Amino acid sequence: MKNNPFILGLIGALVFAHQPVMDMAPRWNGGYGFQVRYERFGSDRTIHEQNILSSYFQQTYWLEGVYTWHRAKRITFKLPYHMIERQDADLVAKAKSFGDLILAVPLKKYTNYKRRTQNFGFTPQIRIPLNEEKTSASGYLGGGISLSYSSESFSFYQLYDVFGWIYNEKDPLLGLDINLGIHPYHDNTSNTGLFAMWDITGRWQETSTRILTGPVFMTYRQNIMVRLDVKLPMVENGKKTQLSKGLFMNVGIGFVF
Repeated sequence: MKNNPFILGLIGALVFAHQPVMDMAPRWNGGYGFQVRYERFGSDRTIHEQNILSSYFQQTYWLEGVYTWHRAKRITFKLPYHMIERQDADLVAKAKSFGDLILAVPLKKYTNYKRRTQNFGFTPQIRIPLNEEKTSASGYLGGGISLSYSSESFSFYQLYDVFGWIYNEKDPLLGLDINLGIHPYHDNTSNTGLFAMWDITGRWQETSTRILTGPVFMTYRQNIMVRLDVKLPMVENGKKTQLSKGLFMNVGIGFVF
Protein backbone atom coordinates (compact mmCIF):
# COMPACT_ATOMS: atom_id res chain seq x y z
CA MET A 1 0.00 0.00 0.00
CA LYS A 2 1.63 3.27 -1.08
CA ASN A 3 1.66 6.32 1.16
CA ASN A 4 -0.97 9.02 0.73
CA PRO A 5 -0.79 12.57 2.18
CA PHE A 6 -4.25 12.59 3.75
CA ILE A 7 -3.74 9.09 5.13
CA LEU A 8 -0.42 10.01 6.75
CA GLY A 9 -2.11 12.92 8.48
CA LEU A 10 -4.53 10.47 10.05
CA ILE A 11 -1.77 8.16 11.29
CA GLY A 12 -0.07 11.05 13.06
CA ALA A 13 -2.53 10.68 15.95
CA LEU A 14 -1.58 7.13 16.85
CA VAL A 15 -0.88 6.52 20.52
CA PHE A 16 2.81 5.87 21.24
CA ALA A 17 3.07 7.29 24.77
CA HIS A 18 1.32 4.98 27.23
CA GLN A 19 3.37 2.16 28.76
CA PRO A 20 2.40 -1.35 29.87
CA VAL A 21 0.78 -2.45 32.02
CA MET A 22 -1.98 0.20 31.82
CA ASP A 23 0.51 2.91 32.92
CA MET A 24 0.15 1.56 36.48
CA ALA A 25 2.00 -1.70 37.10
CA PRO A 26 4.21 -3.42 38.13
CA ARG A 27 5.73 -1.26 40.85
CA TRP A 28 8.10 -3.72 42.53
CA ASN A 29 11.59 -5.10 41.96
CA GLY A 30 11.65 -8.08 39.62
CA GLY A 31 8.08 -7.48 38.45
CA TYR A 32 6.94 -8.28 34.94
CA GLY A 33 3.76 -8.28 32.92
CA PHE A 34 2.16 -8.20 29.51
CA GLN A 35 -0.98 -6.89 27.91
CA VAL A 36 -2.97 -7.35 24.71
CA ARG A 37 -4.83 -4.38 23.24
CA TYR A 38 -7.27 -3.93 20.36
CA GLU A 39 -7.36 -0.48 18.75
CA ARG A 40 -9.73 0.76 16.06
CA PHE A 41 -10.23 4.08 14.25
CA GLY A 42 -10.99 5.49 10.83
CA SER A 43 -13.34 7.59 8.76
CA ASP A 44 -14.76 8.27 5.31
CA ARG A 45 -15.05 12.03 5.94
CA THR A 46 -12.44 14.77 5.82
CA ILE A 47 -11.72 17.00 8.82
CA HIS A 48 -13.96 19.58 7.10
CA GLU A 49 -16.85 17.10 6.85
CA GLN A 50 -16.43 16.64 3.12
CA ASN A 51 -16.94 13.38 1.26
CA ILE A 52 -14.05 12.91 -1.18
CA LEU A 53 -14.88 9.28 -2.06
CA SER A 54 -12.00 8.07 0.08
CA SER A 55 -11.83 6.24 3.39
CA TYR A 56 -9.33 4.76 5.80
CA PHE A 57 -10.07 2.28 8.58
CA GLN A 58 -7.44 0.65 10.75
CA GLN A 59 -7.59 -2.12 13.32
CA THR A 60 -4.47 -2.91 15.34
CA TYR A 61 -3.69 -5.68 17.82
CA TRP A 62 -0.88 -4.79 20.22
CA LEU A 63 1.25 -7.24 22.21
CA GLU A 64 3.10 -5.34 24.93
CA GLY A 65 5.34 -6.35 27.81
CA VAL A 66 7.32 -4.91 30.71
CA TYR A 67 10.07 -6.03 33.08
CA THR A 68 11.11 -4.02 36.16
CA TRP A 69 14.56 -5.03 37.38
CA HIS A 70 14.15 -2.18 39.90
CA ARG A 71 11.01 -0.40 41.00
CA ALA A 72 12.18 2.78 39.29
CA LYS A 73 13.81 1.16 36.22
CA ARG A 74 12.09 -0.94 33.60
CA ILE A 75 12.13 -1.93 29.95
CA THR A 76 9.07 -2.26 27.73
CA PHE A 77 8.18 -3.42 24.24
CA LYS A 78 5.18 -2.86 21.96
CA LEU A 79 4.54 -4.93 18.84
CA PRO A 80 1.55 -4.02 16.63
CA TYR A 81 -0.26 -6.09 14.00
CA HIS A 82 -2.15 -3.82 11.59
CA MET A 83 -5.22 -4.56 9.49
CA ILE A 84 -5.91 -1.66 7.14
CA GLU A 85 -8.68 -1.04 4.64
CA ARG A 86 -8.37 1.98 2.36
CA GLN A 87 -10.56 3.20 -0.47
CA ASP A 88 -9.74 5.77 -3.15
CA ALA A 89 -12.77 6.24 -5.41
CA ASP A 90 -13.54 2.74 -6.74
CA LEU A 91 -10.21 1.24 -5.71
CA VAL A 92 -10.22 -0.68 -2.43
CA ALA A 93 -6.95 -1.88 -0.88
CA LYS A 94 -6.53 -4.11 2.15
CA ALA A 95 -3.32 -4.93 3.99
CA LYS A 96 -2.30 -6.98 7.01
CA SER A 97 1.19 -6.88 8.51
CA PHE A 98 3.26 -6.47 11.66
CA GLY A 99 4.13 -2.86 12.36
CA ASP A 100 7.20 -1.21 13.86
CA LEU A 101 8.60 -2.56 17.14
CA ILE A 102 8.76 0.07 19.91
CA LEU A 103 11.27 -0.35 22.75
CA ALA A 104 11.42 1.95 25.76
CA VAL A 105 13.26 2.33 29.08
CA PRO A 106 10.90 4.14 31.50
CA LEU A 107 12.79 5.63 34.44
CA LYS A 108 10.69 6.78 37.42
CA LYS A 109 11.22 8.65 40.65
CA TYR A 110 8.61 7.52 43.23
CA THR A 111 7.61 9.41 46.35
CA ASN A 112 5.19 7.97 48.90
CA TYR A 113 3.09 10.16 51.15
CA LYS A 114 0.64 9.24 53.89
CA ARG A 115 -2.42 9.37 51.64
CA ARG A 116 -1.01 9.29 48.10
CA THR A 117 1.91 8.25 45.92
CA GLN A 118 3.42 10.10 42.97
CA ASN A 119 6.12 9.63 40.36
CA PHE A 120 8.02 11.63 37.77
CA GLY A 121 9.02 9.74 34.63
CA PHE A 122 11.63 10.06 31.89
CA THR A 123 11.30 7.59 29.02
CA PRO A 124 13.64 7.28 26.00
CA GLN A 125 12.08 5.24 23.19
CA ILE A 126 13.04 3.84 19.80
CA ARG A 127 10.84 2.70 16.93
CA ILE A 128 12.35 -0.06 14.76
CA PRO A 129 10.87 -1.01 11.35
CA LEU A 130 10.39 -4.76 10.87
CA ASN A 131 9.48 -4.51 7.17
CA GLU A 132 11.43 -2.95 4.33
CA GLU A 133 8.27 -1.65 2.64
CA LYS A 134 6.86 1.60 4.02
CA THR A 135 3.12 1.80 4.55
CA SER A 136 0.86 4.44 6.06
CA ALA A 137 1.22 2.74 9.47
CA SER A 138 4.78 1.41 9.59
CA GLY A 139 8.27 1.42 8.12
CA TYR A 140 9.71 4.47 9.89
CA LEU A 141 12.80 4.46 12.09
CA GLY A 142 12.33 6.91 14.93
CA GLY A 143 13.35 8.02 18.38
CA GLY A 144 11.28 9.56 21.13
CA ILE A 145 11.45 11.11 24.59
CA SER A 146 8.64 11.25 27.15
CA LEU A 147 8.33 13.34 30.34
CA SER A 148 5.50 12.35 32.66
CA TYR A 149 3.98 12.89 36.07
CA SER A 150 1.32 10.77 37.79
CA SER A 151 -0.26 10.79 41.21
CA GLU A 152 -2.68 8.38 42.86
CA SER A 153 -4.62 8.57 46.11
CA PHE A 154 -7.44 6.50 47.57
CA SER A 155 -9.95 8.51 45.53
CA PHE A 156 -8.16 10.38 42.69
CA TYR A 157 -5.79 9.57 39.80
CA GLN A 158 -3.97 11.89 37.43
CA LEU A 159 -1.43 11.38 34.62
CA TYR A 160 0.30 14.00 32.43
CA ASP A 161 2.63 12.89 29.64
CA VAL A 162 4.44 15.19 27.20
CA PHE A 163 6.45 13.45 24.49
CA GLY A 164 8.08 13.93 21.10
CA TRP A 165 9.12 11.70 18.21
CA ILE A 166 11.48 12.30 15.30
CA TYR A 167 11.63 10.01 12.26
CA ASN A 168 13.99 9.38 9.38
CA GLU A 169 11.41 10.04 6.63
CA LYS A 170 8.41 11.57 8.37
CA ASP A 171 7.41 14.83 10.07
CA PRO A 172 8.26 15.06 13.80
CA LEU A 173 5.42 14.50 16.26
CA LEU A 174 4.68 16.31 19.53
CA GLY A 175 2.11 14.77 21.88
CA LEU A 176 0.28 15.36 25.14
CA ASP A 177 -1.77 12.79 27.07
CA ILE A 178 -3.81 13.64 30.16
CA ASN A 179 -5.81 11.20 32.31
CA LEU A 180 -7.88 12.63 35.18
CA GLY A 181 -10.31 10.59 37.20
CA ILE A 182 -11.60 9.00 40.35
CA HIS A 183 -10.90 5.74 42.13
CA PRO A 184 -14.41 5.11 43.46
CA TYR A 185 -14.02 1.50 44.56
CA HIS A 186 -11.25 -0.62 46.06
CA ASP A 187 -11.45 -3.77 48.17
CA ASN A 188 -8.22 -4.60 50.01
CA THR A 189 -9.26 -8.17 50.75
CA SER A 190 -9.57 -9.23 47.10
CA ASN A 191 -7.45 -6.41 45.59
CA THR A 192 -10.38 -5.45 43.37
CA GLY A 193 -11.19 -1.95 42.19
CA LEU A 194 -12.29 0.50 39.53
CA PHE A 195 -10.96 3.71 37.98
CA ALA A 196 -13.20 6.08 35.98
CA MET A 197 -11.23 8.74 34.09
CA TRP A 198 -11.41 11.32 31.33
CA ASP A 199 -8.71 11.31 28.65
CA ILE A 200 -7.41 14.24 26.59
CA THR A 201 -5.07 13.37 23.73
CA GLY A 202 -3.25 16.04 21.70
CA ARG A 203 -1.04 15.48 18.66
CA TRP A 204 0.81 18.17 16.72
CA GLN A 205 2.71 17.81 13.45
CA GLU A 206 3.88 20.33 10.86
CA THR A 207 0.70 20.00 8.81
CA SER A 208 -1.91 18.98 11.37
CA THR A 209 -3.31 19.43 14.86
CA ARG A 210 -5.56 16.91 16.59
CA ILE A 211 -7.19 16.84 20.00
CA LEU A 212 -9.32 13.84 20.98
CA THR A 213 -11.17 13.32 24.24
CA GLY A 214 -13.39 10.76 25.91
CA PRO A 215 -13.99 8.45 28.88
CA VAL A 216 -11.69 5.73 30.21
CA PHE A 217 -12.70 2.86 32.49
CA MET A 218 -10.15 0.58 34.12
CA THR A 219 -10.96 -2.28 36.46
CA TYR A 220 -8.65 -4.73 38.20
CA ARG A 221 -8.76 -7.88 40.31
CA GLN A 222 -5.66 -9.50 41.81
CA ASN A 223 -3.08 -9.41 38.99
CA ILE A 224 -5.51 -8.77 36.08
CA MET A 225 -6.32 -5.32 34.67
CA VAL A 226 -8.85 -4.40 31.96
CA ARG A 227 -9.10 -0.97 30.31
CA LEU A 228 -11.57 0.60 27.82
CA ASP A 229 -11.03 3.96 26.06
CA VAL A 230 -13.49 5.70 23.72
CA LYS A 231 -12.54 9.06 22.19
CA LEU A 232 -13.88 11.50 19.61
CA PRO A 233 -11.98 14.28 17.81
CA MET A 234 -12.69 17.74 19.25
CA VAL A 235 -10.12 19.66 17.17
CA GLU A 236 -8.80 18.62 13.76
CA ASN A 237 -6.83 21.09 11.65
CA GLY A 238 -4.85 20.31 8.52
CA LYS A 239 -5.10 19.96 4.77
CA LYS A 240 -8.57 20.08 3.24
CA THR A 241 -8.21 16.51 1.95
CA GLN A 242 -7.08 15.12 5.32
CA LEU A 243 -9.37 12.44 6.69
CA SER A 244 -10.85 12.71 10.15
CA LYS A 245 -9.68 10.18 12.70
CA GLY A 246 -13.29 9.38 13.52
CA LEU A 247 -14.30 7.36 16.56
CA PHE A 248 -11.28 5.92 18.39
CA MET A 249 -11.74 2.81 20.54
CA ASN A 250 -9.17 0.91 22.57
CA VAL A 251 -9.74 -2.12 24.80
CA GLY A 252 -7.04 -4.13 26.56
CA ILE A 253 -6.35 -6.75 29.18
CA GLY A 254 -3.11 -6.98 31.15
CA PHE A 255 -1.46 -9.35 33.62
CA VAL A 256 1.26 -8.52 36.16
CA PHE A 257 3.43 -10.84 38.25
